[in-house]
Amino acid sequence: MEIRKIRVNITVDKENLKKAKTKLKLFGGKLSTLFDAYLADFVKSIDREIGVPNQELLRRLALIEEKLAKMEAKK
Repeated sequence: MEIRKIRVNITVDKENLKKAKTKLKLFGGKLSTLFDAYLADFVKSIDREIGVPNQELLRRLALIEEKLAKMEAKK
Protein backbone atom coordinates (compact mmCIF):
# COMPACT_ATOMS: atom_id res chain seq x y z
CA MET A 1 0.00 0.00 0.00
CA GLU A 2 1.53 3.25 -1.12
CA ILE A 3 1.20 6.19 1.24
CA ARG A 4 0.89 9.52 -0.49
CA LYS A 5 1.43 12.76 1.31
CA ILE A 6 0.57 16.23 0.16
CA ARG A 7 1.44 19.61 1.58
CA VAL A 8 -1.54 21.78 2.55
CA ASN A 9 -1.79 25.34 3.75
CA ILE A 10 -4.11 25.87 6.69
CA THR A 11 -4.95 28.78 8.94
CA VAL A 12 -4.98 28.15 12.67
CA ASP A 13 -5.43 30.15 15.85
CA LYS A 14 -2.04 31.57 16.89
CA GLU A 15 -2.45 30.87 20.61
CA ASN A 16 -3.59 27.30 20.02
CA LEU A 17 -0.62 26.75 17.73
CA LYS A 18 1.79 28.02 20.41
CA LYS A 19 0.21 25.70 23.00
CA ALA A 20 0.33 22.72 20.64
CA LYS A 21 4.01 23.31 19.82
CA THR A 22 4.85 23.57 23.52
CA LYS A 23 3.09 20.30 24.30
CA LEU A 24 4.57 18.52 21.28
CA LYS A 25 8.11 19.34 22.40
CA LEU A 26 7.45 17.30 25.52
CA PHE A 27 6.92 14.24 23.34
CA GLY A 28 9.38 15.13 20.56
CA GLY A 29 6.60 15.19 17.98
CA LYS A 30 5.87 17.34 14.98
CA LEU A 31 2.74 19.39 14.46
CA SER A 32 2.17 17.70 11.10
CA THR A 33 2.18 14.28 12.80
CA LEU A 34 -0.38 15.44 15.34
CA PHE A 35 -2.58 16.99 12.65
CA ASP A 36 -2.37 13.84 10.54
CA ALA A 37 -3.45 11.73 13.53
CA TYR A 38 -6.43 14.00 14.23
CA LEU A 39 -7.37 13.98 10.55
CA ALA A 40 -7.21 10.18 10.41
CA ASP A 41 -9.37 9.91 13.54
CA PHE A 42 -11.88 12.38 12.09
CA VAL A 43 -12.18 10.43 8.84
CA LYS A 44 -12.70 7.15 10.74
CA SER A 45 -15.35 8.71 12.98
CA ILE A 46 -17.45 9.98 10.07
CA ASP A 47 -18.74 6.50 9.24
CA ARG A 48 -19.20 5.32 12.84
CA GLU A 49 -22.70 4.50 13.92
CA ILE A 50 -23.98 6.31 16.95
CA GLY A 51 -25.44 4.08 19.65
CA VAL A 52 -29.09 3.21 20.02
CA PRO A 53 -31.09 6.25 21.17
CA ASN A 54 -31.99 6.33 24.85
CA GLN A 55 -35.57 5.12 25.33
CA GLU A 56 -36.28 7.85 27.90
CA LEU A 57 -35.19 10.53 25.42
CA LEU A 58 -37.41 9.02 22.73
CA ARG A 59 -40.37 9.02 25.15
CA ARG A 60 -39.77 12.67 26.06
CA LEU A 61 -39.44 13.63 22.41
CA ALA A 62 -42.74 11.95 21.61
CA LEU A 63 -44.38 13.81 24.51
CA ILE A 64 -43.02 17.16 23.31
CA GLU A 65 -44.19 16.46 19.76
CA GLU A 66 -47.65 15.58 21.07
CA LYS A 67 -47.86 18.80 23.09
CA LEU A 68 -46.68 20.82 20.10
CA ALA A 69 -49.32 19.22 17.88
CA LYS A 70 -52.03 20.13 20.42
CA MET A 71 -50.79 23.73 20.59
CA GLU A 72 -50.78 24.02 16.80
CA ALA A 73 -54.30 22.56 16.61
CA LYS A 74 -55.60 25.25 18.99
CA LYS A 75 -54.42 28.03 16.69
